[in-house]
Amino acid sequence: MHTSYVAAATADRAFQYTGLAFQSRVHSAVSSKPLSQIRAGQALFHEGDQGSDVVQLVKGTVSLQRFISDECRVVLGFVLAGEVFSMSLNGRHICSADAVSDCLYRRLGNSEIESSRENGADFVGELANHLRDEPWRLQFDTLSRLHLSADESVARFICEIGMRSNLRLMNGSRVHLDMSRADIASYLGLTVETVVRALKRLTASGAIIAFAPHDFGIRDAESLLVQAGSYHN
Repeated sequence: MHTSYVAAATADRAFQYTGLAFQSRVHSAVSSKPLSQIRAGQALFHEGDQGSDVVQLVKGTVSLQRFISDECRVVLGFVLAGEVFSMSLNGRHICSADAVSDCLYRRLGNSEIESSRENGADFVGELANHLRDEPWRLQFDTLSRLHLSADESVARFICEIGMRSNLRLMNGSRVHLDMSRADIASYLGLTVETVVRALKRLTASGAIIAFAPHDFGIRDAESLLVQAGSYHN
């Protein structure tokens, strides 16, 4: 097995949204803030709501979504435990944030961010850059999937969630997918049936094993990366 490649691919893609050192500094800044809780299905905020607070998700999964018509909801992405987000522009939220599972989170206001400079000279600037780039990361994620087949999209989704959750993609890693098949399908631009069939093919190939509807194990990390279109000789 090309373990050096697997490690390199993991390091390259893991925590594209937030680095570990960055997360640690954010945690230091918000650790004294009270924990808040929302139940699965509840909204943290809605598209167009006023607000620009920074949110650190402590537990659970949040889906970012927009309604492009009264009956058409599009999932733009997911926020996982430990990650930081705001999704605001000029004081208003650019999308809705709904709890996929029961969530715990902390908020950090703009005035409090400015007082957090003791966490490191680069912290405030780093945070500002992270929040500024949020919409472009969502757009980049969408564009990067346009050339992928359905199986590649689903395999890459499992890889990314696994790496953002566990930091390493290796044989024996466990990947928990809080989100429904419908949310995954919306995010990937596929039908629910196509996602289900792709998961079955990944399982049949020996790349993954399904322990439960939302829990998977990585049986062959190299094979999974190949099927995700991420393998290069």
